[in-house]
Amino acid sequence: MEDLRNALDRCKKQLAVLENRNINLKTQLANILQFHFDRSLLEKLEYFHTAFLQMDTRFEALRNEVALQQAWLTPHESDFSNEEHIRRHQQHMLEKLENMERDARRLGLGFDEYVTEHFPVNLVVQAQEIRKRDIR
Repeated sequence: MEDLRNALDRCKKQLAVLENRNINLKTQLANILQFHFDRSLLEKLEYFHTAFLQMDTRFEALRNEVALQQAWLTPHESDFSNEEHIRRHQQHMLEKLENMERDARRLGLGFDEYVTEHFPVNLVVQAQEIRKRDIR
């Protein structure tokens, strides 16, 4: 079960990285809306806003699954007769996380391309600096 605990810790860290990236994207969007708002771009900006919020919902659902898995893996709660079920659940969570990573990457790239195309360079540079800090 130690291997499951270690994998769960990695899952939690990856999820935290994804959540932080999404927060940075939402912050960048808020800055755009606050300082560089062009009504003709509102529809696409609303799309990104909705997509970022949907990612938040997915993160929350996975966090709840992680908490359940954590409870199943705590020494005093562990019922090793359910080990196969616990392993299947963990695999399911990891697959969800991989899908989220792929979707978050696609969303972030789409947003970056949109920002680069429609907004001043200084905002793009600021976004890239935030991303670099997030990756470290």
